[in-house]
Amino acid sequence: MTAEIIVSAFNDIGCHAFSPGSKDFAAGLDFIQEMQMLANFPFISANIMDVNGNRLFDPYLIAEVEGVSVGIIGLASKFIHSDVYIQDPIEALNELVGEVDSQSDILVLMFDSEEADISKLQTSGYPIDLVIRSKSKTRSQDGGKRDIPAYSCGARGKYLYQFDITIADPNQGFTDLAVYENQVSQAEKKLNKMRQGNLLTDLYNMYKDDPQSLKKIETYESQIQSAKIALKNSVNSIKMSQHELSKTVTDRPDILRIVDDGKTKINNSFGPQPPSGTPPGQNQKHIGHNH
Repeated sequence: MTAEIIVSAFNDIGCHAFSPGSKDFAAGLDFIQEMQMLANFPFISANIMDVNGNRLFDPYLIAEVEGVSVGIIGLASKFIHSDVYIQDPIEALNELVGEVDSQSDILVLMFDSEEADISKLQTSGYPIDLVIRSKSKTRSQDGGKRDIPAYSCGARGKYLYQFDITIADPNQGFTDLAVYENQVSQAEKKLNKMRQGNLLTDLYNMYKDDPQSLKKIETYESQIQSAKIALKNSVNSIKMSQHELSKTVTDRPDILRIVDDGKTKINNSFGPQPPSGTPPGQNQKHIGHNH
């Protein structure tokens, strides 16, 4: 029933696509397909197959967003489940990435991914502009310094990530602004720490007799300069903003009603549920599937 609440909420909020991963099959393939029928948005996956090797979902979609063609591919790292067969994700991607790229101004991969597959992807040379990944507990501050920006919102569902995409030249790659903004911020923090509370201090004079510290100063200033040049020279860009759901996102009454109605159904079916965060084994009933 929790899944039904989520699907109903996204039906009202609006959603371009959902890419299932290993945890979504905990209640079985039939359940996933029931949720798919309830959804007003497509389920996509390039490598989740039935036991006969046939795709269960469309592998990708092309969405027109404010005059920009966005290709979205669904993908999952391998997992074992009796109802499905998971093709190697990089092999599956190889079969269709060119097809999707030819139809897209920007190509986004929704990837329920293990770290090993992210590493393979980064050396693949595929024309992917952005990876939005699950299966990671880490909440990304930027898309990393490798070729393809890869973002994870973390495991607790408390943050919403917003990506603002600017395209000036479709033939050029994208600059992940957060990488360079964070580089500037971190280097400036280190320089300010060396100033020991006085932001007007001349660091070169302060550490004139300390060659090791002078070298650090030069390194931090070089990092700031190179990052600012990269920001200034960016042609196409991806700008990420984080929104903490409990603080900076205003609740919508219609979505709250969906959640409240869903909780009432759960309580009527299974009895009152323990508060969020209750340790396992304390007043909890086991419902629905085996671990």
